[in-house]
Amino acid sequence: MMTFEEMQAVIAGMLEVQRNLQESQLRDRQDILLLIEQAKQASGMQRNLQESQIRDRQDIELMLERSRQQERMIDRLIGHSLSYEADKLDLEQRMTELERKRAERDQ
Repeated sequence: MMTFEEMQAVIAGMLEVQRNLQESQLRDRQDILLLIEQAKQASGMQRNLQESQIRDRQDIELMLERSRQQERMIDRLIGHSLSYEADKLDLEQRMTELERKRAERDQ
């Protein structure tokens, strides 16, 4: 049979174990809450990054469309320039022909 002091010592030891266990569980809960908070922050950062990437992609698509528009404008300008050059050459040839005919007539 145990003496009163021995029973008190056993109970004190059991209470110490229980207190340590509760403190450990409390620390574990705090760690879990911290991990949850960090996961939320990481999720928010990831969402912000994805939104930024979407905006960047939209900006790139807009720049590509503007580039295509500029290419079409340049193509049109080149076409007009070539057409103008052809008309100019045709006009120069006609003027040369008229001058030649005038010179022949004047002779």
